[in-house]
Amino acid sequence: MLADDDYLLRIGRLSYLVTYLEWQVLGDLPHIPGLPAELEVRKLVGMTTGHLARTFQSAQILQQVADPAAQNWLRRSGELLESAARDRNSVLHARPATIAGRQILNRWHPDKNEVFVVDESWLDAAEQRLRDAVREVSASRVARIQ
Repeated sequence: MLADDDYLLRIGRLSYLVTYLEWQVLGDLPHIPGLPAELEVRKLVGMTTGHLARTFQSAQILQQVADPAAQNWLRRSGELLESAARDRNSVLHARPATIAGRQILNRWHPDKNEVFVVDESWLDAAEQRLRDAVREVSASRVARIQ
């Protein structure tokens, strides 16, 4: 038995928001002068959301960025991607379960203290976090600061 279409649509929308956030950041990189080679888009596009987050927050990489506004934008983008990665991973690594007579995802990873149901309220909160992240990155784009 599969989950209902509305539920699956919500999961798809959440996944899309994560990739949208990733591309907001990656798509601006070529417009920022003086970035180190580690931040070339073609080197980053195959990375996971979590790996991108760690790259943008890396002190070793950030110290090579001369512009403080660009440093701050990269660091904050990394923080937002880190949060997005947690939400994405919670969904992608959850398993279907029958709860109250319907199929939904159940995140069960006791070693990481992640034991919860991916229900509508969880999806609402995760989607709001991602929409807020997209708005924040969009409003603070380094390309506009330059």
